[in-house]
Order: sequence, then C-alpha cells, then structure tokens
Amino acid sequence: MATKQKCKYWTKCYRKDKDHIKNFLHPEEDGDTDTEIEEPKVKNSPLKLKRQKTHELSVTEDMDVDVSRPTLKKLRSRSVSMEKPKPSTSNDIAGTSTAAEDDRPDCIYWEKCYRKDPNHIKQFRHPADGPPKKTKRPKAENKIEDGEEKSVAGGYRLKRIGSHYTCTCIGWKVQKNAPNKRTCRHLREYLGDEFEKSRVGKLPADKKVTPAPSKVFQHINISLLLANKYDEKKNDPTNWWISEKLDGVRAFWNGRCFYSRLGNPFYAPKWFTKDLPTDMHLDGELFGGRKKFQSTVSIVKTPECDQWKKIKYHVFDAPNLQKESFEKRMKAIKDYFDEVDPEYAIMCKQEKCTGKKQIDDELKRVIGLGGEGLMIREPGSQYERRRSNTLLKIKTFYDAEAVVIGYDPGKGRFQGKVGALRCKMANGKIFSVGSGLSDKDHNRPPKIGSIITYKFQEYTNSGSPRFPTFLGVRIDMDKPKDAVLPEIKKDDT
Repeated sequence: MATKQKCKYWTKCYRKDKDHIKNFLHPEEDGDTDTEIEEPKVKNSPLKLKRQKTHELSVTEDMDVDVSRPTLKKLRSRSVSMEKPKPSTSNDIAGTSTAAEDDRPDCIYWEKCYRKDPNHIKQFRHPADGPPKKTKRPKAENKIEDGEEKSVAGGYRLKRIGSHYTCTCIGWKVQKNAPNKRTCRHLREYLGDEFEKSRVGKLPADKKVTPAPSKVFQHINISLLLANKYDEKKNDPTNWWISEKLDGVRAFWNGRCFYSRLGNPFYAPKWFTKDLPTDMHLDGELFGGRKKFQSTVSIVKTPECDQWKKIKYHVFDAPNLQKESFEKRMKAIKDYFDEVDPEYAIMCKQEKCTGKKQIDDELKRVIGLGGEGLMIREPGSQYERRRSNTLLKIKTFYDAEAVVIGYDPGKGRFQGKVGALRCKMANGKIFSVGSGLSDKDHNRPPKIGSIITYKFQEYTNSGSPRFPTFLGVRIDMDKPKDAVLPEIKKDDT
C-alpha cells in the first residue's frame, strides 16, 4: 500500500469527503486503515477505537468509560461524524438565567455554523440556545401607502408598489442591483435610515451619485468674450446695443453639450437641448429668474434632473462667427430661432441706445424688477475671446469673489448655527459676509475652500467691502477676484 501524504491541517482538519480521507493521512490513522488502536485504560477498562475506512471516528460499543473524562473529550474533538457537535448553551457560557435575558446576537449562519471555538460561542447565539430572536422592523418615518406617490423636494416622486419603493431621481435609476434593493437619499430622508437599512441591507455611502450619460463629455479649454465695467465719464453708449444683465450661469454651447467658463460640462436633459443647433456655437446664460441665482446653480449642477424645466437658455452671441459683426451674428441666431423655435431657449432682446438718459431709465427699471443691471455692446464689433471694451456691464453696486476660510458663530435665532461666512479676498484681506444668507445657508453653509460671489457698495478706508451681501456659490471660478472701483479724484481746494 502506498504511503499517504500527511494532511497539512492535521488535527484541525474537518473535511469528511472520502477522496480527501483516502489521499491524506490524519492523526487517527497509522498507515493501516483496518487496524485497531489500544488506548490506555480508563476506569480499569481498555478503551478501544475502531479504525474506519471513512473519515469518521466513533466510539465502539464496548467502551466502558466516563465520557466526561478529558481523555475521551480530546478524542471526541477529532470526531467528524455527520452529527454536528452541540454547542454550549447560553446559560453555560454567558451565565444568564433565561434565553430571554441573553443579549447576544444570533449567529448569521445559525444551524449551518460549524465553528466550535469558545470565543465565537460566547459572542453569538446558536440553535442550542433557543429559537432565533424576533426583531422588530423599524417603522418608516413617513408612511407611503401601497400604490401611492409622494412628491419631495427637488421635484422627485417616490412611489410604493407592495414592498418595493422607487424614486424618479437619477441616483436611484443608475444602481445595478435589484429594484427592491435600491435606495437613494430622497427615500432615506423620507422613510428614515433605519427603515431603509432593514429593507435593503447595507446603505450606500453618503455621496452624490454622478450619472453616466450616454455620452460623457470631458473638460475642455474655452475662451469667451468677457465684459469690462462701464464708466459714464469715459463711455458714450449712444447707438450701442442694450440688454439686461442676467443673474444666471454663463454657458457655452458647442453643438453637443453646455460648458462653464472653466470648461466643465453641464449635463442637461436631452429634451432640454433637442432644439439647439448642432452646427452653431452659442454663448448665453442658463437663467432661472431674477433673484434665483442660488437655485439656478443647484439645478445646473444636477445632471439630467426634472428641475431643468425651470431653466431657460438665454442666447446673446454666436462665438463661431467671431469674424462677423455683432449684427450679423445676431441675425444668424434670429434666423435659426424663427425656423426652429426652441422650447427651452430664448434669444436675448437687444435695443439701440439713444443716450445716457435711456441707460439711467432702463437701469432703474431693471433694478426695480429685481434684476442685476445692464449690458451694452458696441455696434459692428467682432467676438473677441478675451475681456474687451466692446462689451460693458452697468450695475448700481459692485460684486466680487472671495474664498470661504471659516465661519462665525450665529446669535439669536441662529444660535448654534453659522452666523456669517469668514472670507478672504484676492488681496488677502479677511472679512465676514452675513447678509444674504438663507436659513438653509445658516444650517448648511458653503464648504470651506469654495468661491462665493458677494456684492457691496464701496470699500472702507481699511480696504474691506462695505455692507457685503452674499449672492451665491460660484461654480465657474476657482480663485477669488476683487472688484475694481473707479478712482475718485480728490478735491484740491
């Protein structure tokens, strides 16, 4: 008979299959599988163990031993009979008086568990400790009846069909697991984390889910026409083109996708862009309405959401026709809009200026409606991909960008919340912005390191902005920028 190779697990081996037993040597074997082993006498009787051709080691009927003796326990520890060893009870190990008082969790393998180490048995309950514990499923914080739909913030809809819950957000749709095992932040906020954890198991990490559009557009380098400030002492606006300065998000359309000034893509829904030209570049503003800058930013940062219905793309130029005059570029845009009539795009209204009085009257009207100001364009000018004097902006206040470096504690009704944003100007000057913050901003302020836009009336003698007001977070800038105020000539008298 060929010598069998020694099993590498030796005394720790628990395998029972015949092929393994046949091919490897174990402690209870001594090369001859049909011989008997004579053990020392226990209670004046010899202990005999019969070798089996299977991997079972069982006690013979003629044993006259005390099974509580350590010698036999040691032998029985190697027994791999089909019957599972009975684990110790909770009373023996945990020292509890009843199963109801046993606060150990149930072993996740329950009757299939094969572990015998005391530490595992001390930590978890097994069938020998009684029936499994009955766990109460957490109740939903807000109930949804079967077949009912609920609308939540952001325009999303939650729906229940039996034990399945769905959401119309992109975060729920892009998950690859089964629909009954999906969740999203809207379901978690409405139903509660505990309820969702018991329903789907492990909750996903708290992070925004970025969808994978059919075509993923990468960062690109773009150059756009930027405006200088209007100076009524130097600039004569007569015969220039006037339009309202929109407080939205600047967006460049390259025929496939929207891009910010920094070249980052905005993923608009297909139904939003289906009417836009594929052979013409457009320069415009994604605009959600006057005094709605923050909500506009929130929407355009969210890929392909239903809230894009609240946005209109206001077009004011065609960069790929840069060598043509402004009037010819606007005619090309008008011809396209007259032919197609896009549902979610608007051509900015341009009006010839008759003089400074019209500028003052129009500026007063726009400010009264909650607008930001005016833009004027030089007639016959080309599209310059830089900051140019052919495009001027007119406002009654100054705005600038600063980086958030910390927070000031709130007082009064904002006790325990953020009272103001601690900001740093491009020149290094530090100041605080508290005006303009909404309740949401006090609870969840812009992150440290983010760039914000603020408006102010003038600089103090120390160089700080006077009466700064928070306007919103800038997603198209990566560094602060200070406002340039016109020089005030000192009176020599």
